[in-house]
Amino acid sequence: MKNNKLILSAILSGLCAATMSCTNTTAPVDTKNQIKAMVPTLQAKSIIEQNGMIVVEAENYASQTLNEKRTWFTFGNAPGQLKDHNFADPDLTHIEGASNSAYLEILPDTRTNHDELLVHDENFTNEPGKMAVLTYPIYVKTPGRYYVWARAFSTGPEDNGMHVGLNGAWPESGQRLQLCKGKFNWTWSSQQRRPENHCGTPNTLWLDIEKPGQHTLMISMREDGTEIDKFILTQDKNYTPEGIGPKETVYTPPIMQERTQLVDIKEYYKIFYATEGFAPAPEAKPYFYIDKTRAAAAINAVKPAARNVFLRSSFTVPKKLSDEVFAMKLVTLSEIDGESSYRVFINDKLVGEYTNAETSVDYSENTFDLGTHPLKQGDTIHVEANAVTNGKIPEGDITAFSRGRWRALVIQHVGE
Repeated sequence: MKNNKLILSAILSGLCAATMSCTNTTAPVDTKNQIKAMVPTLQAKSIIEQNGMIVVEAENYASQTLNEKRTWFTFGNAPGQLKDHNFADPDLTHIEGASNSAYLEILPDTRTNHDELLVHDENFTNEPGKMAVLTYPIYVKTPGRYYVWARAFSTGPEDNGMHVGLNGAWPESGQRLQLCKGKFNWTWSSQQRRPENHCGTPNTLWLDIEKPGQHTLMISMREDGTEIDKFILTQDKNYTPEGIGPKETVYTPPIMQERTQLVDIKEYYKIFYATEGFAPAPEAKPYFYIDKTRAAAAINAVKPAARNVFLRSSFTVPKKLSDEVFAMKLVTLSEIDGESSYRVFINDKLVGEYTNAETSVDYSENTFDLGTHPLKQGDTIHVEANAVTNGKIPEGDITAFSRGRWRALVIQHVGE
């Protein structure tokens, strides 16, 4: 069924003054300024490419693996972030000046200069993806070559390198990101260490993203003690970031709207909408119409012959419906100018009679429980409604009539 017809909203339930069990939802519906908006409450940050640029705060990684010997720690001022530590490290923390007041450092740092022992696969690895791997989900709209910049803090010659990869691969163009200049400061680099130039030259580190869609940016350790604050991937080869750089390119999800129709229906097998498939009986056809604004079938009570009589519309149960006993509910709309009544038949059997609750909120929903009944392909469901007046709303020389509005008949598997 077309679930998009269940427009979303707050649920206000009360007791229904009717001949059988029902729920009256008194919240107004179909009014834009009364639609309640919701966004996911537990959604992690999603990074998206914007105009050929991806900006990631280093501390916002999704996972860290292969960190048995060295681990990336988050230092910052926010709850859960470290302000100090007791690992081997030649320098203090550098929260001040870090973007978002947070950064990562890979510790312990046991090789800070050339005089200290280099231990492969412990305090150094030239093999990307072998130690302390971070992942960052990113969404790319514009494929192509992205030049990689990293903002890092370096205090020595042996704590200034890392590897960059994509989607489980570590291309040569992303290996050995090196920081030589700007010691004792947060500094940007896009330079790759090479045999002929250990410090590298700008814009020599890149990743080729061949297809649009979801990808995984990866960072892995090269030298322990490396401190990283932020990453930028840009298609502009001539771009050079300054200061803390641009803001993280976070995806903002659209606002989702809670439903305002069929609000008491928590689960269902099928919804037979009054506006789809139900056809008026010949005698009712001149007075029957679809109220598109309120997604309801209605009676044209402007015509005197349509008042105070039951008018029928019918629906034939379609194929693919299992032959079983179903729980059933009828959803109607209360109206301030009259309390319409309803009768529901399966074939020729009356299965329920109901009267809308009196309401002070026009078009509030009533959900009537019809009980359980056998239903199969080919059966015909008849819903009858009447247009009545309660004498409270003046309209010309008479008082206004309700329109016998109703929205749907809902069937559920027994037990739901």
